[in-house]
Order: sequence, then C-alpha cells, then structure tokens
Amino acid sequence: MSRLHISLVPFITLLAATQCITDGTGHVGVKCVEDHLTVKVGEDFLARCHYSSPDEANDTTLSWTKLDTMTIIYNYSISQTEQDPSSKDRAEVFGSEGNIFLRLRNVTLLDSGFYGLRVSSRTQSNETHIMLGVRAIGEPPVIHSHVTDQGLSVLVCESSGWFPEPSVTWENGLGIQLTEHAHTENLNSTDGSIRMRSVLSLGHGPINNYTCTMRDRHLNETVSFVFVVLFPGSPWHIAAGAAGTIVCSVILTVAIYWSW
Repeated sequence: MSRLHISLVPFITLLAATQCITDGTGHVGVKCVEDHLTVKVGEDFLARCHYSSPDEANDTTLSWTKLDTMTIIYNYSISQTEQDPSSKDRAEVFGSEGNIFLRLRNVTLLDSGFYGLRVSSRTQSNETHIMLGVRAIGEPPVIHSHVTDQGLSVLVCESSGWFPEPSVTWENGLGIQLTEHAHTENLNSTDGSIRMRSVLSLGHGPINNYTCTMRDRHLNETVSFVFVVLFPGSPWHIAAGAAGTIVCSVILTVAIYWSW
C-alpha cells in the first residue's frame, strides 16, 4: 500500500491558490461534489471537494475526520501533519486550484460512516460532510444435500462475506419460484460481514435442478449455484453442479454424477 504523500511546497501552492476563489464574502467556503458515496470492500473511496479561504495560506488548516469515531484521517497545517495509524498507509490527499481530494485506499467495512472536511482560518471555519457506505459481495454460494433427523430431504445453500444482507431466491429448472418454501437466515461474522444460510425442503418429483441465487440489489450484482437432483427411485440420489459467479448474468457449468 502506498504511504500518504505530503509535500509542503505543493500544499503551500494549493492553499495560496484559494486566495482568488473565496466565496465573495470573505468567508471560508467548503463543499464536496457528492454527499454520499457507495463503494465495495477493497475499492478506493475518493472524496472530491472544493474550498476557499480569505486568509493567508500559512493560516489555513485542513482536517478530514471520521465523525463516528472522531478518528483523524488527515490534518494539515503549515507546520505539521497528523493521522490516525489506521489510515496512515491508505490515505492520500491531493488537489490544485481550490480542489482538494481525499483518497482512502482498499476500504473495509469498518470505513463505513460519516466523514467531515473542516477548513479553518485565523478567525473562522467551515465544515462539510460525506457519507461513505461500504458494501461487500459474498463468496459464490455452495449447496449441499442433507437429510434431517425426521427423514426430510433438504438442500442447504450457504455463502459468507456479505454486507448488507443480500436477497436469496430459489427456483427449479422449469423457472418456478420456490423461495417461499425455503427458510433463510443470516449469521453475523466476527469481521462485521454476514453469512447467509438458506434451507429448501425437497419433495419427490421428476428429475430437476435447483438454483440458489444471492443478490445485492443496490449494486445489482448476483452470485448463483445450480444443483441437480435425480429421483430414479427410492432411496433418492443427489448430484451437485458447479458454482458460478455472475454480475447481472449467470454462467453455470453442471457436472452430474450417478450413484446406483
């Protein structure tokens, strides 16, 4: 990971450039392009903002803070810089001509929350906020068969690493929706992500396949798994297909194994 690069000369130039772009009233001005951003785990968070100050560059201070934890992501004045260790190797601040950008690399679920940018002069300050929402797409689901203590045949679909909770649907090879016959639950993980588990009861019927699909509606990203069930007689036999990961479409490869 790249370390925060701070050079006093570029920032003196940057701060000095704001002298000709004040808000027209001699007040500190600060505004960001977006007030809410959504990124996936592992991506970069980029906040694009503009500020102005009526004072000399030497008297202007910039400060980025994660408001829910009051963690200093970045604090700059002419004499010093300060950062929390959790963001020291991931934060980068850059800009020109009154534009100031904060990039936070390789975000995690813990980075979700409100961020504040405060610009302070000798006599006044102004602040703006950005909400960062971090989402995680889970691993491709895996389906395994199981016979309960009551002798009921079920399929269990599991996937970990989600946030927030995805929607879970089931359908058979004829396109018939079976979700209402499934019991779905979420289990919290120690890292803040969610593990999904959905159990579908099976009845006797023709040879068929079943697809378990998990979807993040906001990002419109989906992962699926297909499972082939064979009912040549009693006792019933089950064969599994291969998992497929998709973004808005499903690519599935099915391998069928017979047991006699």
